[in-house]
Amino acid sequence: MKISIDSLKDSNEFLNTLLDNITSAIFVTDKDIRIQSFNDSFRSLFYKDEDKLLGELCGNAIGCIYTVREKANCGSTSNCNNCTLRSSLLSAFLEKVPTHRSILKREFQIKDRIIQKYFQFSTRNITFNHEDMVMVIVDDVTEIHEQKKTLDEKNQKLEIINKQKNELIGIAAHDLRNPLSVINSFSEIMLEALEDLKTENLREMLQILKKTSHFTLQLLNDLLDFSKIESGTLELKKVKLNYIDFLKANILQNEFFAVQKNMKITLEASVSEIPLVFDPRRIEQVMNNLLSNAIKYSFPGNKIKVKVTFKNDSIATSIEDSGQGIPEKDLPYIFQPFRQVSVKPTDNEKSTGLGLAIVKKILDFHEGKIMVESKPGEGSTFTFYLPLY
Repeated sequence: MKISIDSLKDSNEFLNTLLDNITSAIFVTDKDIRIQSFNDSFRSLFYKDEDKLLGELCGNAIGCIYTVREKANCGSTSNCNNCTLRSSLLSAFLEKVPTHRSILKREFQIKDRIIQKYFQFSTRNITFNHEDMVMVIVDDVTEIHEQKKTLDEKNQKLEIINKQKNELIGIAAHDLRNPLSVINSFSEIMLEALEDLKTENLREMLQILKKTSHFTLQLLNDLLDFSKIESGTLELKKVKLNYIDFLKANILQNEFFAVQKNMKITLEASVSEIPLVFDPRRIEQVMNNLLSNAIKYSFPGNKIKVKVTFKNDSIATSIEDSGQGIPEKDLPYIFQPFRQVSVKPTDNEKSTGLGLAIVKKILDFHEGKIMVESKPGEGSTFTFYLPLY
């Protein structure tokens, strides 16, 4: 038996089945913008019983936030003149102008919850029993818009990261160019005048080459570490150690540099043993950077104190110096890469500008944190925290 589509269209049962199984929410309003009919998808979308929809004003029926908060009827709220859905309905009635895929973004009260929704809707004028009606087809596209919003935010972050990467490459190239130029120039001089160079001059040049190459290597290592951290590929190798013994060994290592400026590093701790789980290599980087800065920015003869205290569920390690201090305007930026303070090292020491940025990132990976207190002329105190458990 051949079935005619036209015959099916004339069947009420067919139309009802079709409307109730369409995933789009469909409703029909009269010229007063009251709902006269709807399908099952519409009722499911707004979680409303039939008696709370039929004959209700559109905004009240669908839980428009303005009707809820202002306890007002649809058509009399503060937003009705700006409502794209109401404007489209009126245009369909007065001008017979259909609307195709407009977006309505608003909060709605749905099932006793306030939810922000994105609805894509279309309107079309129809005639039923010689009376003008408007059919509205609604699709909930909130998830699509949220995904797009998330994607846009990620793209913005990627743009920022890419910009920062280009800036870092530019700064790093600039910082590497100078020492490499020195190494290249001195190498040429030594090769051309090797036989005529006195031992003293040769020793002086070699010392400059060693110092310059050390800085270059340090900068490259910092760049590699920073790159690993930023890409999330830095792996911690945590072990359980006596933290006090670890600090004593680190201080002994850094005293070699402190002695050259007639400085002394002391350790102040109330206990002789603190079992702690951490990555010794990475926390050694933290200590080396903080102690190195304390030495660089302090005057010869000053003292540096490493102080260990308990703070809630953390171990606090403070590196205190009595050096030049950091100007208040510099403090918000000191943990950013290549952001150096306006004060200069006291013995023309060089800095890669990445040390404190790496320190903060390493501590982030340890679920710790770092803080700084400083006043010009009174010195600085950097305190970092590592979780005890």
